[in-house]
Amino acid sequence: MSIRSLARRLAWAAALALPLAASAQQAFTTHLLNLRAGPAQDFPIVATLPQGAEVMIQGCTSDYAWCDVQTPNALRGWVYAQYLSHPFQGSQAPVNSMGATIGIPILTFALGAYWANHYRDRPWYHNQSQWDRPYYPHRPPNRPPPHVRPPHPPQPDFRPPRPDNRPPHMRPQPDNRPPHVRPQPDNRPPHVRPQPDNRPPHAGRPPSGGNRPDHNREGQNRPQRPGHPSEGRTGDRF
Repeated sequence: MSIRSLARRLAWAAALALPLAASAQQAFTTHLLNLRAGPAQDFPIVATLPQGAEVMIQGCTSDYAWCDVQTPNALRGWVYAQYLSHPFQGSQAPVNSMGATIGIPILTFALGAYWANHYRDRPWYHNQSQWDRPYYPHRPPNRPPPHVRPPHPPQPDFRPPRPDNRPPHMRPQPDNRPPHVRPQPDNRPPHVRPQPDNRPPHAGRPPSGGNRPDHNREGQNRPQRPGHPSEGRTGDRF
């Protein structure tokens, strides 16, 4: 290779690197952080960066959730932007919320070209089909559904009372008797209350009606004593 050809290639490489270097932004990791081969948690891990490690941000996804960074030892990969801070106006600004203000450019991730430039020597380089998919920006958390009134509970089967069409004299009348005259409930214990006589009439139940002895007529059948005023007058009483 001639010196002129080598000079041309070096000049071309420098020209390509100028826009990238001009747009790179300094940042620092705020936690122990994995450097991955793409903007998602399931991409292969390229390296693990300690807390406080310095990186140069080359660009971020459109939602500033993942950023393409380069380490001082020339490793390239993607890190979660929430764990990157950028010096801004005398303080450290989180990249995921201040990326647009800081002026970090937006990048579109193309797995084939990116891996061909940085990961040809990695064991998972030839398994690109496992991760080759478009990147979808993170969406804001779903809003709670609008308030929906619960359905009304089922109403009981209420039926209005039927009108009483009976004549007034046949309708039940209120008991207007004084309380001491109204029949009172029998609050005695069951074993004290009088029990109904369920015996049949021939089983020793006292006879009823005309079969009972009439004690008021006993005097009519008594023999009269001599000299008694009622002698000779059957049925007379004092």
